[in-house]
Amino acid sequence: MDVIVLRPFGKRFTLAVLLVAFLALNFWTTSRYPSLNDKAVMSGAIQLEDPLSFEARYPVLPDHPAWRKIGYSTVNWISTNRQGMTFGVLFAAAFLTLLGYLRRHSFKGGFSNSALGMVFGAPLGVCVNCAAPIAKGLYSGGARAESTLSAMIASPTLNIVVLTMLFSLFPVYMAVTKIVLSLLVILVAVPLICRLLPAWQLQAAVGSRKALALPSPRLDSAERETLQRAVLLFVADYLSNLWFIVRTTVPLMLLAGFLGAVVATLVPASLLEGAGFGFVGLVAIAVVGTFLPVPIGFDVVATGALMNGGLAPGYVMALLFTLGIFSVYSFFIVAGAISARAALLLAGTIMVFGVLAGAGISLWHDRQSRKALEILTGFEINLVGAAHAATTMPGGTPFRQLSDGTSRITLTPTPFAARSPAGAAPFTRLEAWHLGLDKPVEFSFGDMWPPFWEGRSVAAGDYDGDGDPDLVFASSEKGLYIYGNDGSGRFTRQDVPLGALAGMAVFNAVPVDIDNDGWLDLFVATYAEGNYLLPNVGGRFDAARLARVANRDDAMLAMALSFGDIDRDGDLDLAVGNWSAGWYRRIPGEEATNRIIFNDAGRLTGEHFAELPGPPGETLSMLLSDIDLDGALDLLEGNDFEQPDIFSHGDGRGGFTPIGRNDGVIPMTTTTTMSIKTADLDNSGRPSIYIAQIAGRSSGVSRKLRMRPLEHYCDGIERSGDHASCQTNIDIKSWYKSGHSFDPGYAGKCGQMSGRYQAECRAMLVKDLAIQNHDPAVCDLIPIGAKRARTLCDIHFRPVRQPTAAELAAAIPQILRRNVLLVPARGGGYDERAEAAGLDVGGWSWDTKITDVDNDGWQDVYIVNGTWVPNEVSPSNIFFRNRGDGTFEEATSGFGLEDYLITAAAAAADIDNDGDIDFVSVPVNGPLIAFVNNSSAGNAVAFDFADEIGNRFGIGNRLTIRYGNGAMQTRELQLGGGYMSFDVPVAHFGLGAADTVDSLRIDWSTGGHIDITGPLPAGARYRISRMQAPS
Repeated sequence: MDVIVLRPFGKRFTLAVLLVAFLALNFWTTSRYPSLNDKAVMSGAIQLEDPLSFEARYPVLPDHPAWRKIGYSTVNWISTNRQGMTFGVLFAAAFLTLLGYLRRHSFKGGFSNSALGMVFGAPLGVCVNCAAPIAKGLYSGGARAESTLSAMIASPTLNIVVLTMLFSLFPVYMAVTKIVLSLLVILVAVPLICRLLPAWQLQAAVGSRKALALPSPRLDSAERETLQRAVLLFVADYLSNLWFIVRTTVPLMLLAGFLGAVVATLVPASLLEGAGFGFVGLVAIAVVGTFLPVPIGFDVVATGALMNGGLAPGYVMALLFTLGIFSVYSFFIVAGAISARAALLLAGTIMVFGVLAGAGISLWHDRQSRKALEILTGFEINLVGAAHAATTMPGGTPFRQLSDGTSRITLTPTPFAARSPAGAAPFTRLEAWHLGLDKPVEFSFGDMWPPFWEGRSVAAGDYDGDGDPDLVFASSEKGLYIYGNDGSGRFTRQDVPLGALAGMAVFNAVPVDIDNDGWLDLFVATYAEGNYLLPNVGGRFDAARLARVANRDDAMLAMALSFGDIDRDGDLDLAVGNWSAGWYRRIPGEEATNRIIFNDAGRLTGEHFAELPGPPGETLSMLLSDIDLDGALDLLEGNDFEQPDIFSHGDGRGGFTPIGRNDGVIPMTTTTTMSIKTADLDNSGRPSIYIAQIAGRSSGVSRKLRMRPLEHYCDGIERSGDHASCQTNIDIKSWYKSGHSFDPGYAGKCGQMSGRYQAECRAMLVKDLAIQNHDPAVCDLIPIGAKRARTLCDIHFRPVRQPTAAELAAAIPQILRRNVLLVPARGGGYDERAEAAGLDVGGWSWDTKITDVDNDGWQDVYIVNGTWVPNEVSPSNIFFRNRGDGTFEEATSGFGLEDYLITAAAAAADIDNDGDIDFVSVPVNGPLIAFVNNSSAGNAVAFDFADEIGNRFGIGNRLTIRYGNGAMQTRELQLGGGYMSFDVPVAHFGLGAADTVDSLRIDWSTGGHIDITGPLPAGARYRISRMQAPS
């Protein structure tokens, strides 16, 4: 050891090595790599809560004054970097101590020392700010400047997890460019820079190292320290060096965080919106990117978000390279430890590389785009570019009969069937074709763009009146798949003539009795071809009477639908949530304005309507529900992206009044709202509101969400045709990043395909190139027969409708990264309790089912999950079991509800009539999945309606049961909410051990109520019929 370690420091050296190893392993296993893995899991779903940080301890709101934004952002930066910075300081002191015991600290050559620094720095996995104190310790301990600087740069840029995220989110050419340039800086530029420094700056002088209280070696002594003495002196050495690192780096750290917050606040990323590419802008981006002190991985996530927002490729590349490789804090540390010249040369080199990278990528992208269009269209193309036009243009024997004086009520029970055989878990997962639901996988290249990658609707309803829930699936290939239930949970596809619908891209199909004749009609919403009503005549759908239901002339898709008796006249009206373009446009135009369509005595034509107030948004969920229990339906509109959700109180006459920020009723909603449901989760008699969005912060998500690598997505799919389709699409997904993320160099891959895929590939890629180049004229190059791609292209360039300042000021606040649970407060309004209840994380939450799956008397929550947006993993659906104390436990696996297929919609219904709730889901790029409930625990009772006074199926009725020792439950029959799913209008109650219901109260949708005394035996579904009492 004496060859390496100075005498008599062998034992101290061993202690230093152990400390270095302990600090590194502890940090890597408890903080850094779990955190980075969480970021990789969320990948394209990560949303930044602060301009400088992934997560915000104190939310920075748009209406905050600048000083508060700066203060909050500084504190958030410190909080985000706390663990990394602490490690950096502790590790720096440990390494400084270790170096003091070594005979030799470096190689002779500058290039070999840079390589040594890279090998040391890359595995550390800390941000450049956290690496700066380590660099200080290395240099002060005697390491050469080349090793010091290269280690500092390699740590954030060459981390394997960050590189995985890089290739997941960016075109290959950008990812490769960043890596190559980073290696050039580390292995070439750094040693060359060091050649421009005076020799005395290349390594800390022995005299300055002695000033650190490093031990003085006795080179000629044969003395050996005792273990006790070595331990004591090692502690003293370490504490002395720790104090040196703290006093020389921590104040600068705080200053850097503050300065970064100032720049991020006064020069926000929004300034880049609509910015055309130019040299001045390129230089400005390179300067800001070089000096912003951002956490590790921030460069990939933030730049990816800007790229998806339409930032010019050259700007994207410049920012991708410069952001996170250096910072103002690194500048301070290098200037103080080595020299100002070294700091300026390194910063200048990175800026120049950033400018060159941006200019080069801009030229390369333009060339590749022209070449791609020539390959795809066969024409020579000259791209003009339109300066970011997308963003700058604006249903036995009667059991009981009773009367309330004006109406006659009859209860007719139908006993449940015998429970399903018990399984290994409460639910058994089946590919649904085993039950007769044989719809094939319908997904191809042309579906790899919103809204097509978000699936199609599923709905449950007894359309043939035989007492069993049938199923209807929307399809953009066949129009509709309609399956009849034989009563045992087995299905047969029905041969139903669909007329014009057979050739349309149907997204929503809702079984709903519009004319109150007791038969469920189908309301159908198509993509870009309008809305229709398919009448049900005596249990058969009549395509000859297919009628159009007017929407806005410019509407693209009625994505969100909810039915209810808004004006309390006894028939069902419709709330329409319009959707425009989605992910790549985010802010829609007036075409996304929502409206109410009134039912005029059984006629729903669309001519009698009222447009809803507020800024239009990409509406994914609409729900009519009486949240304040005043007998009038209220309206909850859930909008994706930044456009605010709008919650409104109904007056029972057809009017709605939005709830404002200053009303003190709704404290917050979600930002990327995908599903809204109301339900009595605590059996208090008052409904809570549950709002689901992209929910999972960049840290801790892996502890709550189960993930499967995307390469295993198709594993286990049983039918060969389904599996082949699935794998073809996953193979395409591995290289096709649509929209602004598209790599024009992949245009030639279309020629390697055949038939439908080749045609769709060419049309979709031309659309991508139009959007990337902000040039609507390129849409004209899409082949005439490619109607879908052309529509997707055109809608992207329609004028947007920005919300006004007054609208934003009045809007309910929105939060990012977790779901929201609004629980009625004692003094009025709501308290937000998602995190306290355990319902905050849902992944890429889509449809939400709230129902009692284990019949214990408490409603549980099931969220379907996943996204086609670029990602390396696919999350499982997630199930939360209600504990009955206001909290929920994640129990997905234990209940057999795991599924890693990307799923946006599911139906909840007792498909086998055995008294428990089953699920049928509609995965993206996968077969239909059924979850059959085979639990035998708990009694249950259910109620449905045949109402001849109000709407026939009782939508909007509120049921309250009392049973056992004073227990109470409530249900409201809803038709809407969630995401593209519509459940059978049956109120299901789990009763646990109770075998009777003592009383039932019905609050009618038309006003008034009736109390029905028991006992009502459990184990049956009761049909509640209401008609006018004889005069």
